[in-house]
Amino acid sequence: MSVRAGLAALLVLAASALCVRLGFWQLARMHEKHVLHAAQRALLAAPALECSRVLPDSAPAAGRRVRVRGRWDRTVHVLLSGRTHLGAAGVMLMTPVRLESGAAVLVERGWLAAEDGRSAHPELFPDSTADVIGVALPLAHAAHPVAWAPLASESAGVVLWSARAPEADSAAARIAGPLAAWYLRALPDAAAPHMLGGEPAPLAEPYEVPDEAMHLSYAIQWFAFALIIAGGSLSLALRRRPTAGSGARG
Repeated sequence: MSVRAGLAALLVLAASALCVRLGFWQLARMHEKHVLHAAQRALLAAPALECSRVLPDSAPAAGRRVRVRGRWDRTVHVLLSGRTHLGAAGVMLMTPVRLESGAAVLVERGWLAAEDGRSAHPELFPDSTADVIGVALPLAHAAHPVAWAPLASESAGVVLWSARAPEADSAAARIAGPLAAWYLRALPDAAAPHMLGGEPAPLAEPYEVPDEAMHLSYAIQWFAFALIIAGGSLSLALRRRPTAGSGARG
């Protein structure tokens, strides 16, 4: 075997081994995600924590269902811009719920249509009590938060903010009183009204724990790459191999 052929063989072996290693790494990731997602599903299936009088002493675990009861704080709404639903432009509405103690929990109520992907008018919703079951998620701090922009409101005394994402410091600066260090993502409620004060009600979206299927798919792809590299190289080498007598003179 020539030096060139030997180097080519080593390169093929190295590339095939790398693909096999990446395939097994994806399988390991699949098992890790399976354990993580199983724990998340168990947490989601647990009975909802009650929150109506005061904020809990500690934040609920991320992904835990919580039932928040109080009144919607109609003085401030946050519209998360650039959210789509079935291809339609809109915003995600967030409104604080005031507990009996006066503390607030910021609730992601659901999607509202907005042609510009930025403006909607939840201030037209009537005053009402709030009884929401949702999933608790951290209200994270951002190192460089994107500034919230004020929007025109059609009701006096109601402030609308346009934001890209919920962020702890920005929310605390604009929502009066003690604010929970977590927010609630409302789950769909079949009994919820479709209209509020003549306006379409927010459309809550399901909260789904992902599965691990993509890692199995990636593993199969890496193993296939290894087979293609090794098999293709072997086939090419056999085709280039001189047959018996091909080098004899006529």
